[in-house]
Amino acid sequence: MRKLFFCLAYSLTCFASAQEGIVQGTVNDAATKEPLIGVSILFGPGKSASTDIEGAFRKTLPVGDYSVLFRSVGYIDKQVPLHVDANGTSTLAVGMEASISQLDQVVVSAGKFEQRVGEVTQSISVLPPSIVRDKNTTSLEDAIVQVPGVVVVDNDPQIRAGSGFSFGAGSRVMMLVDDLPILSGDIGRPSWSFLPIENLEQVEVIKGASSVLYGSAALSGVINVRTAYPVAEPRTRATVFSGFWDTPGHKPAKWWGDNPPLFGGANFCHSQQFGAFDLVLGGMAFSDYGFVGPERINPDTLAADPQRTGPGGYENRARFNFATRWRNKKVRGLNYGINGNFMKSRSSTILLWDNTDDGLYRSYPGTLTINRGTNWYLDPFVNYTGPRGMRHKLRSRFYRQQFDNSNDQSNGSRMLYAEYQVQKKAQILGETVITAGVTLQNTDSEAELYSGDPDGNGQNTANTYAGYLQIDKKLLREKLMFSGGVRYENFKVNTYEKAQPVYRAGATYRVLKATYVRASYGQGFRFPTIGERYIQTSIGQLNIYPNEQLEPEFSVNMEGGIKQGFKIGSFTGYLDAVVFQQDFDRFVEFSFGQWVPGTFQNLFGLGFRSVNTGGARIRGYEIELAGKGKLGQLEIGLLMGWTHTTPVSTTPNEAYAYSVPTIGNAQPVSYTNTSYDTTDNILKYRVRDLFRSDVGLGWKKFTGGVSVRYNSHVRNIDKVFVDFDKGPPAPDILPVGAKGWMETHTTGDWLVDARFGYKLTEQLKATVIVSNLSNEVYAVRPMAIEAPRSWQIQLAWER
Repeated sequence: MRKLFFCLAYSLTCFASAQEGIVQGTVNDAATKEPLIGVSILFGPGKSASTDIEGAFRKTLPVGDYSVLFRSVGYIDKQVPLHVDANGTSTLAVGMEASISQLDQVVVSAGKFEQRVGEVTQSISVLPPSIVRDKNTTSLEDAIVQVPGVVVVDNDPQIRAGSGFSFGAGSRVMMLVDDLPILSGDIGRPSWSFLPIENLEQVEVIKGASSVLYGSAALSGVINVRTAYPVAEPRTRATVFSGFWDTPGHKPAKWWGDNPPLFGGANFCHSQQFGAFDLVLGGMAFSDYGFVGPERINPDTLAADPQRTGPGGYENRARFNFATRWRNKKVRGLNYGINGNFMKSRSSTILLWDNTDDGLYRSYPGTLTINRGTNWYLDPFVNYTGPRGMRHKLRSRFYRQQFDNSNDQSNGSRMLYAEYQVQKKAQILGETVITAGVTLQNTDSEAELYSGDPDGNGQNTANTYAGYLQIDKKLLREKLMFSGGVRYENFKVNTYEKAQPVYRAGATYRVLKATYVRASYGQGFRFPTIGERYIQTSIGQLNIYPNEQLEPEFSVNMEGGIKQGFKIGSFTGYLDAVVFQQDFDRFVEFSFGQWVPGTFQNLFGLGFRSVNTGGARIRGYEIELAGKGKLGQLEIGLLMGWTHTTPVSTTPNEAYAYSVPTIGNAQPVSYTNTSYDTTDNILKYRVRDLFRSDVGLGWKKFTGGVSVRYNSHVRNIDKVFVDFDKGPPAPDILPVGAKGWMETHTTGDWLVDARFGYKLTEQLKATVIVSNLSNEVYAVRPMAIEAPRSWQIQLAWER
């Protein structure tokens, strides 16, 4: 009987095997012939596969006829008929056409995997590389301000008024290069000129709390700079440029003679595949004499040009970067490599103008700092995609910074970041993506600047450990996209330690073919940096004090929006409208007060420090229009948007600290008694209304473009800048002009940049670029003047 059973089982197994066949093949880009990774291949209910790093797939299927659906983000879905024979092998070679719809634009930052921008549950904007190159951007901060809802204040990015003036410490926007943190580990500050924009694929900007995937610092959003790997054909691009700063719109402020300050530089990028090895090389050099002059001195007989004596706002830097990737031929789905970036720089930073007349483009005495910097990072990585589509990523970054600065502000840090991520895409009642990971970050800091630590030696450490999980799920025939996640993070600075869980959830529903509605909820948190807790320095007469009692801040972000795609001829785009609200607790602000016992030498203990100020709320709306394509023979690229915010203190009269007076009793410090303008309890240093627009054009051999930006004026600053501003003669403590500036600048500034180019040959193009065309005299943050008009010519060669 037992023999009969085994014979029957063996016969059934053989019969089942005889009723199956194998299908295998490759999928590539129909135009470039590049293999496509992670393409979803649907054979029927419960029968699916995906391509590996070589674009290959293999699947065993029952005998029969199939209509196979190939689907990949950024490409048009493709169906291919297939017949499977018993014990046979069918081979398919499929080419997929790239989608031209802007809703099919690929982003990775929102979920750490490739998604269509129309399906993302959060607000996300994409800055294309064309804007960065066509405007001859030498530092990304000059181009990121073209993104709706984004403004840069003292090198610190603000997204939807999420932060104000912070002396460059503790960014609320996480900055990434290829998904890895690039904020300095000691103070959380971006180094814009260090970003490798020569090999830019695109910049993705997430708006709203994103701490679940990106941790502390992603309180208000994320800026992810994505670089590109080589394609089948080698690519080389080189640019040289030169320009000058024009006479300021306020002519008495011109500090130079007949020869204007010059700037110029060059950059290059080469990418190429050598069999299974990918290589990218890039670099740049830049020199700028600067539009801000040195501190004023009295003419003497020894100085031929006394107006130029001493340092002003200059910058010189050189940078080299590389990227490598090996695709292992023996182990399918395995690739590994190392990327790197190195920069040397010499520059100066200016905190305050001298006055609003002839000193508008000069620094206030003692507020100019000379910087000599060295930055570099190395990023080793290993990626593996298993035969069943499970993705493993092990990535790391060692980031070193060393700045030898004047004013006793030298600082250096070493940051090690590592992340292991596993991701599985499966068909579980619809497409499902499960992403999980663990991260660690260690920072060692040695700095005169951060000597406010308990030992007073400027040596500090910070350690972060975190784990996260996110599930992205499609339901209802892929009309409903749901995303939810959780993160737990532990943070320690010296002996101070805190831990925080955060959660997020969001959904997008495709109402019509090109109409998506969405809603999301996300929590965010930010642990204070080494710099915020232990900074101790002075700028001129201004003292900056440490605050070892500074606590983490927490936020909740909610938004709802609708995204509508459209097509006009060959021009495709989308219109996105969103309303949002973000609530903060233990909100950290850089605030003025009398923080230590005072003497005449330390200005009676008066100065700034970071403090928890209670609650805050930001409400607003945003409308964005983006598109690309042709209208007739005219090529058009468009990015445009309007953002309105109402950022308020919800605890304006709360005493968040007490002064330390030289005599008398301690006095409460609150939003109300430190603010210049308490109307509607608007937060300090916030730009409430923003308009952004960039239109790029191309026709035959001609190219052109116009960028337009509007920044409403900051209405509230620290009251001390107005109280100490009594007008001429200049006081000894703070510069002249804040009071008059705030009284006369109550509307906003419109700024226009223009560019015009002509292709001299198929590979060489010349472009004339004018920034601040109308030569506006403006400041995003009062007391920090922005650039006057500049002219430059660019020669770009590409093949």
